[in-house]
Amino acid sequence: MFTPLRTVVVAIALTAGLGACNDGNNSNAVDIFTLQGCADTATCASNPTLTLGGERPALVRIPSDYDNTTRYPLIMVLHGRGATGEIQSLYFDLFSRVDSRQFILVYPDGRFSEDGRRQWRSTPTCCDTPPDEAEALSDVSYLNGLITEAAANYSIDAGRVGILGHSSGGFMSLTMACEASHLVTSLVSLAGSTFEDLDRCHPASKRVSVLTIHGDADDTVYYEGIDGIYLSAAKTSERYAMLAGCDTALPQPLPDLDLLASIEGAETSKITWPDCHGDTEVEFWTMNNGPHIPGPWVQAGLDSIIDWLLEHRRD
Repeated sequence: MFTPLRTVVVAIALTAGLGACNDGNNSNAVDIFTLQGCADTATCASNPTLTLGGERPALVRIPSDYDNTTRYPLIMVLHGRGATGEIQSLYFDLFSRVDSRQFILVYPDGRFSEDGRRQWRSTPTCCDTPPDEAEALSDVSYLNGLITEAAANYSIDAGRVGILGHSSGGFMSLTMACEASHLVTSLVSLAGSTFEDLDRCHPASKRVSVLTIHGDADDTVYYEGIDGIYLSAAKTSERYAMLAGCDTALPQPLPDLDLLASIEGAETSKITWPDCHGDTEVEFWTMNNGPHIPGPWVQAGLDSIIDWLLEHRRD
């Protein structure tokens, strides 16, 4: 009999595909504004709705002891191709951490592709959408709307709005760092990548703290990237270090970390870059011999991923 985690890992594995999709240009970039909501006007309900998004609904979890006078971090989880927000939340064991780490969780679903699997439309790397339709199908505006709607309904700390994405969701999260930097303050991308064309990230108006995690044995979104398609894991992280104003000539090692119970010892090596602007940090974690869908997680290692999002606040 499968354990719950193993069941989730198998479900994702059966449906996983290349993690990126389309967004023809940067027309979804919007003007800078401060994320404001019910917390700013002391009008947050004590028993708010747990569904956002109108005709394209996204589900929400709030702490069981939710206090409408306390400002909570917001985390949005973006699933891999073929999965759902609920499956991805179970995979990262987020539901229990809503209480233990005290945050609000939004877990939306991507659109169905022609093969019937859900995915996010973020970069021009894949999947089955003609280029002239890419702009209309971009999910940037949809996710922006969920964040602003969440702030309108829940007591949100606007300085801690994080995205956790896997595969297709990793690509999408990195796109949001460019096109929604006025809202997103930190992100973690697992097994994602980004545009080869640097100009596609010029709409970024604020710096975002970025953690990229990638297994060097990933056989779906390749650790070494594909020329002309998407960047390698190392170059992806360096791209966001450069955008954050870090000194990319001086990568600094950090202590190794044990993330995966399936690999003996501290299999994950970590680097960062110094002198990033403001409070921004960029880190790159390599899971040595890690696959596209890592698991089972070491719980303390999984805590370190969630805490990374929560601790990187932007004033």
